[in-house]
Amino acid sequence: MTTPDHLFGVEADAAPDGILYVTLAGDLAWESADELLDAVRARLSPGNAPAGLRVDCAGLTLCDSTGLSALLALHRLAEAAGVPLHLDRRPSFLDRLLLLTGTYEHLTGRSETAGPDADTPSGTVEGPRPGGP
Repeated sequence: MTTPDHLFGVEADAAPDGILYVTLAGDLAWESADELLDAVRARLSPGNAPAGLRVDCAGLTLCDSTGLSALLALHRLAEAAGVPLHLDRRPSFLDRLLLLTGTYEHLTGRSETAGPDADTPSGTVEGPRPGGP
């Protein structure tokens, strides 16, 4: 159950570079998984899809099995729209969950031996969000 200290929040903003930036905060769990998918689904329609989808996971406090299912569904939606998905600034607990469930390479595009974001400093992938922190 989501506690008041870890309520879920999702923000989705299209940037001038054509990328859809999604920021997650709190617990990605049974109560909040649909909120993530609803925030992104309408923006992945064919013919109006962004050039990429970047999900900032730094604010996540928990991801349960339903949260993982939502990330996998998000991957399927992005793939169907021809939009590359990047899970940026993943907390260590999320990488551990992905590794334990065998979904690490599928959701990150990296081999398990490379380690989380091994080719970039500070756990970011291809730099921070334009105009962001």
